[in-house]
Amino acid sequence: MFAPLTNVSKNKIMQASFWHNSWELGGFHTSFHRKDIHPYVLQYMAPREIEEKNILVPLCGKTVDLLYLAQYANKVIGVELVEEAIHQFFSENNLPVSQPDDTTYVSGNITIYRRDFMELTSEEIGPIDWILDRASLVALPYDMRMKYLETINRLSGIGTQQLVITLEYFPLLESAPFSITPAEITQYYGFGNAIRHVESPGLPNHGMVRRWNLDFLIEHGFLLTKYADSPVQTGDTGMALETAGGMGENAALV
Repeated sequence: MFAPLTNVSKNKIMQASFWHNSWELGGFHTSFHRKDIHPYVLQYMAPREIEEKNILVPLCGKTVDLLYLAQYANKVIGVELVEEAIHQFFSENNLPVSQPDDTTYVSGNITIYRRDFMELTSEEIGPIDWILDRASLVALPYDMRMKYLETINRLSGIGTQQLVITLEYFPLLESAPFSITPAEITQYYGFGNAIRHVESPGLPNHGMVRRWNLDFLIEHGFLLTKYADSPVQTGDTGMALETAGGMGENAALV
């Protein structure tokens, strides 16, 4: 007798099917893939910041950010559910690749795991200095987002830094990429992380604005530094964000 599916299980199955179909179809369906290095990555993960560091990139797709990071980092670890995306990454960038097992792809200091990110263990990936979330949080519906945050907390140690990039827009859509506001970032990460809200440009010419007739779209960038392990917080915490001062001198998000 099979156990009933939870909302998280149902969403995982639906999400997996959605992403597999997207990569198979290509074109508009993978319009989330950016062909250049994200400017926030260039600015906030500059060579001096990531030199000799171990960097984790959840839900990496075939992002060329991996190539940039690999120039300076000690190790770059991508995690991607869809095999087609991984094949395209190595093929399009003419990278030789070896497979020590069916779900691990290695080229130089880049390793991509074909895995459900939520099932990854710290024993597999080792210590992590940086996490790049370019489009992970916004790809997940709420209940899976909570599981993702738990996984990030589990895989990261004290001192781990994150660059988190989100979109905020209106009217809201019921599919990825989901709108995530700065207040939600505070809610998700405010316990155990110092947070700096470093970018918030409006993007009136973004393709989503045209396609969905959005009133506005803002791309946010956040820098996080973990200072304590803590459970994921989902309520209205009213937690504070770090200003340019030290981690202990927080100011409310406005």
